[in-house]
Amino acid sequence: MKRAVLATMMVMGCDKPPATMVLSPPPPLTATSATTRWVESRSAEDTALLEAPARVLPSPDGIASISPPLQARVVRVRVRPGQRVTAQEPLIDGLMPELLHAAGDLAGEQLKVDAFTRRKAQLDLLKSEGLARLAELAEVDAQLATARADAQAARATLRASGVSDKQAEALVSGDGVLSLRAPIAGLVTSVEAVPGEVRDPAGRPLAQLVGAGDGRVEARFPSTPGEGARFVFLAGSVTAPVELISISPRFEPSDGSRLAWFSADAGLLPIGATGRVRVSADPSWRVVPSRALLEERGGVRVRQRTASGSELIEVKVIARSGAEAVVLGLAANAVVAADGAESP
Repeated sequence: MKRAVLATMMVMGCDKPPATMVLSPPPPLTATSATTRWVESRSAEDTALLEAPARVLPSPDGIASISPPLQARVVRVRVRPGQRVTAQEPLIDGLMPELLHAAGDLAGEQLKVDAFTRRKAQLDLLKSEGLARLAELAEVDAQLATARADAQAARATLRASGVSDKQAEALVSGDGVLSLRAPIAGLVTSVEAVPGEVRDPAGRPLAQLVGAGDGRVEARFPSTPGEGARFVFLAGSVTAPVELISISPRFEPSDGSRLAWFSADAGLLPIGATGRVRVSADPSWRVVPSRALLEERGGVRVRQRTASGSELIEVKVIARSGAEAVVLGLAANAVVAADGAESP
């Protein structure tokens, strides 16, 4: 009997339903909206915007070639490559028959001019006394004019060769050798003269000099650098800041590029070097995503975050790549919309 009652109680205990689990109610749904992702602009100071091939052009005082003004026979070579020379230092002695003839003609015609001048003075005196005929005076005047004209023709040949009357006189009275002198102070880089050879003015130079004149950089840009950009010339181990002088208004028909010219401090540019000009940004320029730009008819704007929301700021685009753009008009550390087309 006890077993039956116990069994009955056990069955009743097993039939008691389990405790119910209480679940937290789901959170209420909230309305969502598209939000703009903001990014902080960064300084463009260390950004290389553009690089253009460039070369260093010599200045008028930076390079010189020594060639004979007329056909010449080399008599003496006074210098060697690597030698430093001063301006007007004799480099090569040459004998130029045409120049020597012109010097002789000048000397001879000057003697004639002196003689005819004295004869004319005598005839003028005789004329005043009625002892000279007009025909004699006319003849002397004609001879004097001819002598002066021939002297001027010989002098013109000498001047074209850089020879003065005094030097011409020394040629005639001396050995007829003319020294070709250095037009600038500098370093002799090549000597291609051999004593005894005959050289023409149109041939290769007898010698070449490189001086210390300031060079000028010429670069070919595919696009116009932005106003306020900074420029550096790079060639091997040489890094020299350069300053823009001018940009050609003409586009090259071959590739649409434009030539630009730069100057640098004395001694920084190796004359004849080739390299490139790197265009760097002004410190006030900022880098932003290209998609941040809102192009409108009136210009380009960027949405900038403010304490109370956002505002559109007008900017000037200096340069643009596929993902980023360099602009002028934003404050330092400005936070802008990554995509200007999205609603704030």
